[in-house]
Amino acid sequence: MFTYRWASAQELPIIDGLWHKMADEMGKQDGIPVPDEERLKEVQRLFEYEYTAERLTFRVALNEEGEIVACAGGLLRNEYAFPLSSEQTLFGWVVSVYTAEECRRNGLASRLVEDVCAWLKEKGAHRARLWSSSRASDLYASLGFTRMIDMEK
Repeated sequence: MFTYRWASAQELPIIDGLWHKMADEMGKQDGIPVPDEERLKEVQRLFEYEYTAERLTFRVALNEEGEIVACAGGLLRNEYAFPLSSEQTLFGWVVSVYTAEECRRNGLASRLVEDVCAWLKEKGAHRARLWSSSRASDLYASLGFTRMIDMEK
Protein backbone atom coordinates (compact mmCIF):
# COMPACT_ATOMS: atom_id res chain seq x y z
CA MET A 1 0.00 0.00 0.00
CA PHE A 2 2.77 2.49 0.94
CA THR A 3 6.42 2.57 -0.04
CA TYR A 4 9.24 4.22 1.89
CA ARG A 5 12.44 5.91 0.77
CA TRP A 6 14.79 8.81 1.42
CA ALA A 7 13.72 12.13 -0.11
CA SER A 8 15.74 13.88 -2.79
CA ALA A 9 16.78 17.54 -2.79
CA GLN A 10 14.21 18.16 -5.54
CA GLU A 11 11.45 17.07 -3.13
CA LEU A 12 12.32 19.62 -0.44
CA PRO A 13 9.57 22.03 -1.65
CA ILE A 14 6.99 19.26 -1.07
CA ILE A 15 8.39 18.67 2.42
CA ASP A 16 8.33 22.42 3.09
CA GLY A 17 4.60 22.32 2.32
CA LEU A 18 4.07 19.40 4.70
CA TRP A 19 6.01 21.26 7.40
CA HIS A 20 3.66 24.20 6.94
CA LYS A 21 0.61 21.93 7.32
CA MET A 22 2.15 20.40 10.46
CA ALA A 23 2.83 23.83 11.94
CA ASP A 24 -0.71 24.99 11.13
CA GLU A 25 -2.18 21.94 12.89
CA MET A 26 0.07 22.41 15.93
CA GLY A 27 -0.97 26.04 16.10
CA LYS A 28 -4.65 25.15 16.12
CA GLN A 29 -4.24 22.30 18.62
CA ASP A 30 -1.73 23.74 21.03
CA GLY A 31 -1.93 27.51 20.63
CA ILE A 32 1.47 27.81 18.97
CA PRO A 33 1.74 30.78 16.59
CA VAL A 34 1.00 29.72 13.01
CA PRO A 35 3.95 30.56 10.75
CA ASP A 36 3.57 33.37 8.25
CA GLU A 37 5.07 33.49 4.75
CA GLU A 38 8.35 34.94 6.03
CA ARG A 39 8.77 32.05 8.48
CA LEU A 40 7.95 29.55 5.75
CA LYS A 41 10.68 31.02 3.54
CA GLU A 42 13.11 30.91 6.47
CA VAL A 43 12.36 27.21 7.02
CA GLN A 44 12.79 26.52 3.29
CA ARG A 45 16.25 28.15 3.37
CA LEU A 46 17.17 26.24 6.51
CA PHE A 47 16.10 22.91 5.02
CA GLU A 48 18.11 23.57 1.83
CA TYR A 49 21.19 24.68 3.78
CA GLU A 50 21.19 21.78 6.26
CA TYR A 51 20.33 19.22 3.55
CA THR A 52 23.22 20.43 1.35
CA ALA A 53 25.54 20.25 4.38
CA GLU A 54 24.37 16.62 4.90
CA ARG A 55 23.13 17.35 8.43
CA LEU A 56 19.46 16.94 7.45
CA THR A 57 17.64 14.14 5.71
CA PHE A 58 14.02 13.19 5.23
CA ARG A 59 12.36 9.82 5.06
CA VAL A 60 9.08 9.78 3.13
CA ALA A 61 6.12 7.47 2.56
CA LEU A 62 4.46 7.38 -0.83
CA ASN A 63 0.95 6.25 -1.72
CA GLU A 64 0.15 3.97 -4.66
CA GLU A 65 0.17 6.97 -7.02
CA GLY A 66 3.74 7.81 -5.95
CA GLU A 67 2.75 10.95 -4.03
CA ILE A 68 4.51 11.85 -0.79
CA VAL A 69 1.89 11.47 1.94
CA ALA A 70 4.10 11.45 5.03
CA CYS A 71 7.54 12.59 6.06
CA ALA A 72 9.95 12.72 8.99
CA GLY A 73 13.28 14.47 9.11
CA GLY A 74 16.48 13.96 11.01
CA LEU A 75 18.76 16.89 11.85
CA LEU A 76 22.23 16.60 13.40
CA ARG A 77 23.31 19.31 15.86
CA ASN A 78 26.14 19.80 18.34
CA GLU A 79 24.57 20.89 21.63
CA TYR A 80 25.16 20.79 25.36
CA ALA A 81 23.54 17.69 26.83
CA PHE A 82 22.43 19.64 29.91
CA PRO A 83 23.01 23.17 31.25
CA LEU A 84 26.24 22.42 33.16
CA SER A 85 27.89 20.26 30.49
CA SER A 86 31.49 21.15 29.85
CA GLU A 87 31.38 20.35 26.16
CA GLN A 88 28.92 19.85 23.36
CA THR A 89 27.90 16.47 22.01
CA LEU A 90 26.21 15.37 18.80
CA PHE A 91 22.42 15.26 19.12
CA GLY A 92 19.80 14.22 16.65
CA TRP A 93 16.55 16.11 16.23
CA VAL A 94 13.48 14.47 14.74
CA VAL A 95 11.78 17.21 12.74
CA SER A 96 8.86 17.81 10.40
CA VAL A 97 6.89 14.67 11.15
CA TYR A 98 3.64 14.87 9.22
CA THR A 99 1.13 12.45 7.72
CA ALA A 100 -1.65 13.53 5.38
CA GLU A 101 -4.97 13.30 7.19
CA GLU A 102 -6.41 10.63 4.86
CA CYS A 103 -3.37 8.39 5.47
CA ARG A 104 -3.23 8.52 9.27
CA ARG A 105 -3.56 5.46 11.51
CA ASN A 106 -1.46 3.31 9.16
CA GLY A 107 1.80 3.42 11.17
CA LEU A 108 3.51 5.76 8.71
CA ALA A 109 4.83 8.23 11.29
CA SER A 110 6.10 5.40 13.52
CA ARG A 111 7.96 3.77 10.65
CA LEU A 112 9.44 7.05 9.40
CA VAL A 113 10.53 8.20 12.87
CA GLU A 114 12.20 4.85 13.58
CA ASP A 115 14.04 5.03 10.23
CA VAL A 116 15.18 8.60 10.97
CA CYS A 117 16.35 7.62 14.47
CA ALA A 118 18.42 4.79 12.95
CA TRP A 119 20.00 7.30 10.53
CA LEU A 120 20.79 9.69 13.40
CA LYS A 121 22.43 6.89 15.38
CA GLU A 122 24.38 5.75 12.31
CA LYS A 123 25.71 9.33 11.98
CA GLY A 124 26.92 9.33 15.61
CA ALA A 125 24.08 10.93 17.55
CA HIS A 126 23.61 9.21 20.90
CA ARG A 127 20.25 10.80 21.64
CA ALA A 128 17.31 12.03 19.65
CA ARG A 129 15.03 14.88 20.65
CA LEU A 130 11.83 16.31 19.26
CA TRP A 131 9.08 18.77 19.95
CA SER A 132 5.66 17.20 19.91
CA SER A 133 2.15 18.41 19.55
CA SER A 134 -0.19 17.35 22.32
CA ARG A 135 -1.92 14.98 19.89
CA ALA A 136 1.29 13.11 18.98
CA SER A 137 2.92 12.78 22.41
CA ASP A 138 1.51 9.28 23.02
CA LEU A 139 2.87 8.11 19.65
CA TYR A 140 6.37 9.31 20.55
CA ALA A 141 6.14 7.76 24.00
CA SER A 142 5.31 4.42 22.34
CA LEU A 143 8.55 4.80 20.33
CA GLY A 144 10.63 5.25 23.50
CA PHE A 145 10.75 9.04 23.77
CA THR A 146 10.41 10.46 27.28
CA ARG A 147 9.39 13.89 28.48
CA MET A 148 12.19 16.27 29.39
CA ILE A 149 12.03 18.80 32.16
CA ASP A 150 10.92 22.07 30.65
CA MET A 151 9.58 25.12 32.39
CA GLU A 152 7.99 28.20 30.92
CA LYS A 153 6.61 31.46 32.23
